[in-house]
Order: sequence, then structure tokens, then C-alpha cells
Amino acid sequence: MTRRRAGAENGASPAARALESFYALIDELMQLPPPGRDAARLRLLGRFEVERAVLALDMADFSLSVRRSGILPHLCRIRRVQRLAAPLVAAAGGDLVKCEADNVLAVFPQPRDAVAAAVAIREAIAAAPADAEDDSPLKAGIGIDFGRFLLIPGRDAFGDAVNVAHKLGEDLARAGEILVTAEAARRLGAEPGVRLEPLTFSISGLELQAFRVT
Repeated sequence: MTRRRAGAENGASPAARALESFYALIDELMQLPPPGRDAARLRLLGRFEVERAVLALDMADFSLSVRRSGILPHLCRIRRVQRLAAPLVAAAGGDLVKCEADNVLAVFPQPRDAVAAAVAIREAIAAAPADAEDDSPLKAGIGIDFGRFLLIPGRDAFGDAVNVAHKLGEDLARAGEILVTAEAARRLGAEPGVRLEPLTFSISGLELQAFRVT
């Protein structure tokens, strides 16, 4: 433990140090008896809890693409989408949290910023030229939610808004779709140039209202 902390102090990135601090607070919370956990919870929330919009992108046809072309061409497809998305997230005022497998996770001050990035990403993916080795078009679905959650900048995010954004982007959005939650839609209001089509999904017996950005 001493060696790892020394390494963090002498060369680890701020994101790596933040992640180490986050898990140190989680460890502290687990070790305390229930009556003493409130102060630890407040320390953790005070440092890491934010209220923001979350964008979760998931590439479509992962298994089919790997089976058809092999893993290396698909990894190139993933990398192409990541390189398209990253500058567009920044241009819309967002922060890229992580790229993991064929997912991109980013956070924004408000849903309108996340929607602006999502539309720009959708247009960039649609306009991307075909690859010489794999000429199938790039495809992705995007989910957006807004709420309070735990954020370790540049590393990870945890919370209901993150889970719901992933659910929309990974499981419910079809290729090229942008889905937003009712809370994100409420905060969008009458955003110029954004039209929302109401949808209702049934997941494990629960009804989820969402909106498609058209």
C-alpha cells in the first residue's frame, strides 16, 4: 500500500489519484460500523457527487461485426468512433469520462449540451467514409439522462442517471437513435431545433418513458 501511494504522489495522473481516493473512501465506509457511516458518506458525496447530464454511446452490431470481420477490424471501428466523438464532446462543453469496449461515456452541464454533442456525433458517424477493410457503415445508439451521480473525472461514473443513460444507449436505442429520459426532456424544454417524440418502453415489467430526438 505504501509503495502504491508513493507512486501516486510521484507520477500518477490527477484522475488516477482521484480514483484511488474514491475507493479509499469506499473502503472506509465499508469498515465503519453503521452508526459511524454518515460522516464518511458525506465526505464521499461532498467530493464526488455532481448533478449533470450523462451521455452513453453504444456501437451497434458488435457481435456480428466481430464474427464477420474478426476482432482487429472491429477494434479499428471502435477507435474510429472514439476519435470522432471525443472532439465533439469537448466542443459541446462536455467531458469525456471513459471509452470502454464499444461504449463512450461523457458528462455535460445540461441536457442541451449533451443533445448537441449527440446530434453532432450522429452526423459525424453517418458521414464517416467506409473503411477499406470493412465497408459496413458505422452505427451507434445514444442515451442521455440528467441527475445526481458520483463522478471520478476522466475515470468513471456511478449512479442511477449513469445506469439509465446506458440502458437507453445500449439496450433501447436503435442504430442512429438518440433517446433522452423524461427528466432530460423536461430540462430541455422548447430547445430551438430539437424535436422530441415520446416513447414508452417496458423493461422487466417496469414502464420507462423516454423521448427520441428527431
